[in-house]
Amino acid sequence: MSVEDKHGRQIDIGSYVIYTRVGTTGEVLDTKTDENGSWVLIAYDELTKLWYNTENIELTDEKYIKTTSNDSEELTVEDLHEKINRSLGSEMGDNAVGGG
Repeated sequence: MSVEDKHGRQIDIGSYVIYTRVGTTGEVLDTKTDENGSWVLIAYDELTKLWYNTENIELTDEKYIKTTSNDSEELTVEDLHEKINRSLGSEMGDNAVGGG
């Protein structure tokens, strides 16, 4: 039995999909149907694989899938502190608008 996205388009293993409720994207590893509906197993990243009901799934293109860096570079605590300080420095300038 074929599995379809919320628009009626067939979902195949290897397709790229988006879970429209929260924007999770990934590659379809498996599909199934049961008494509760149709499901796709999405590989969000190397460690995270989740089943999603196809009522909230749309087919998408691979170009919209988030990519992660596979750098094997190990960072020291000091390197991490520098990265954090650089990113905070650009966000927390003196000319920020105050609230209140």
